[in-house]
Amino acid sequence: MASRSSHTRTALLVVPLLAACAGTAQPSNGPPPAVSDTNPPPRAASPPAAGSPDDSDNPPGATAHEKTPPHAGHGGADGHGGHHGHAVGGAHGHGGHHGHGAGGSPAPGHRHTGGHHRFDDAEAWAKVFDDPTRDTWQRPDDVIASLALEPDDVVADIGAGTGYFTVRLAKAVPRGRVIATDIEPDMVAYLKDRARRAELSNVHVVRNEADDPKLPDGIDVALVVDVYHHIADPATFFGKVRTKLAPGGRVVIVDFRTDAPEDAPGPPPSMRLSPVQVATGMKKAGFRLARTDVTTLPYQYILEFRPQ
Repeated sequence: MASRSSHTRTALLVVPLLAACAGTAQPSNGPPPAVSDTNPPPRAASPPAAGSPDDSDNPPGATAHEKTPPHAGHGGADGHGGHHGHAVGGAHGHGGHHGHGAGGSPAPGHRHTGGHHRFDDAEAWAKVFDDPTRDTWQRPDDVIASLALEPDDVVADIGAGTGYFTVRLAKAVPRGRVIATDIEPDMVAYLKDRARRAELSNVHVVRNEADDPKLPDGIDVALVVDVYHHIADPATFFGKVRTKLAPGGRVVIVDFRTDAPEDAPGPPPSMRLSPVQVATGMKKAGFRLARTDVTTLPYQYILEFRPQ
């Protein structure tokens, strides 16, 4: 674990191994039908409707205001679409994951890292991953606000894909750095060019491996968005993330709830993981669950982990 001064922080953001999973058309020159969990549904996604209570996404100890809002119309779509991001081994995140869409169609913003599908045409996939309609349910500004970043934090965006979260993080840490990682060479090249065009000198792009995030020492926050459910070996991958955290560093995971409606963005129900399942996997990597938020996002939870 790297040492750091009181003014030097590093934040690791693992962003949606591109989560494009729910119902958008694939780019004509893009990869096969599998897409990321962040792809928008065919129609505008509306927040879950009230229905019978379901606490499956509420880990033990969750407070009343953190309880998952009840939903109606839960279903089980089996179709796999594809993510846009690529990042961690076998995950969809940014760095090499594939996405899933309801009935086999892509959803904006979700993909695997080092997984089954390739996202070679970053320019084409950017139209899916950075689709403005994704903002309505991904709420990137709210996610970043929940991180409570300091201006000089260093953020690692793992599975950054085309940079949906990267560019926003760069502005949130003007005196810090953003380490954007992805497993796909074309995504890495796209990220570098996007940062250059946007004149974001505090963005550093790294190509990660399926079992290695390739992060520098001193990470303050590791944010993983729509990627965890694609990681083949979370214990190994996040075990290496843990060794790169600065004192007080944390990992924040954003992923899709198991009780989200059938037509919501994200992977099919069979691939979604509950907070309890994620916490169990992270415990094997040497982490403890410090915070659970199931109210900020309509279809996803935000989990914060700290080293044990």
